[in-house]
Amino acid sequence: GINAEYGGLTYSNKPRERTMKLLLLLFFCALCTAIPILRELASKKGIYIGSAANYFRVTSGETNYTTILGQQFSIITPENGMKWDATEPQRNQFTFTQGDAIVNYANAHGQKVRGHNLCWGASNPSWLENGHFSPQELSSILENHVKTVVSHYRNQGAVYSWDVVNEAVSDNPQPGNVLKHNVWYPALPNYIDLAFQWAKEANPNVKLFYNDYGAEGSGAKSDAVYQLVKSMKQRGIPIDGVGLQMHVADSYYPSQQSLESNIARLAELGLEVHITEMDVNLDGSGSEQQKLQKQASVYQSILQACLSHSACKSFESWGFTDKYTWLGSDKQPLEFDVNYDPKPCFFSLAQTLQ
Repeated sequence: GINAEYGGLTYSNKPRERTMKLLLLLFFCALCTAIPILRELASKKGIYIGSAANYFRVTSGETNYTTILGQQFSIITPENGMKWDATEPQRNQFTFTQGDAIVNYANAHGQKVRGHNLCWGASNPSWLENGHFSPQELSSILENHVKTVVSHYRNQGAVYSWDVVNEAVSDNPQPGNVLKHNVWYPALPNYIDLAFQWAKEANPNVKLFYNDYGAEGSGAKSDAVYQLVKSMKQRGIPIDGVGLQMHVADSYYPSQQSLESNIARLAELGLEVHITEMDVNLDGSGSEQQKLQKQASVYQSILQACLSHSACKSFESWGFTDKYTWLGSDKQPLEFDVNYDPKPCFFSLAQTLQ
């Protein structure tokens, strides 16, 4: 008889064999469509949903990684590829290989990109950290870096926003001692203002964010971040939003109410809010199943808080598979397991977006 290939199944003209194979094909097609597509659900709610994207994974040809990242998410953040040590490893010698690969991937998959980040006290090359530069030299180095990197991506429509300054506020802020000491501070005391102003000059159309952890709900650090960005707005510094990282655990996370209140007060300043780096470390007590269900409820409550206010426009996790996470696979912090199977927290996100 006549045989032809359909979706990897051989089509035969023998009626019973043909019927069985068609039923099998229908079964496999049903399996393919059983998993919700988060980006389709999120777009109906008017928000982006996303993940950090690792350059080495995106370019490795690992099909599960590259397929799910493109299918499920509408916004991605280079995990490391746009940080200072990746983009300016030697003074005034810029390399955009990693960032370009992420942007090209995003363009190919109809995604936006959160540029991350222009100025931080970590992930800096040794020439910068150990350069013993004067304040004037630091200012010149910062201006050159911010303007060069932002300008490079200026005409690439995928880049939606930049985390201009990352993690500047102390974990235990005190009056008169709010900012972390690093290569920029206190040597260049107004470095935050300068970085935002230079980013705006380099691209007036991209959104500019301050991004931090431990400031998601209520507390001293959250108040310090709020006061920082409120002061910037009052003084005319060009800031468009705040990124709340959300590195939490099944035993430690902000209440939905405290997060909603924080989003609301930031929104009143005219700022957009993004959840930028969420993961939920499984370090609590209980059975594996209990911990996975608790994790799912944490993801759900944070997404519900974001959906509660129109100012919250993006919800991202820091990666999407437990196979590749900065916390280590044993912490199981993300939506897909090490075999790329969706976990309860994936389905809780999908359900919340329904």
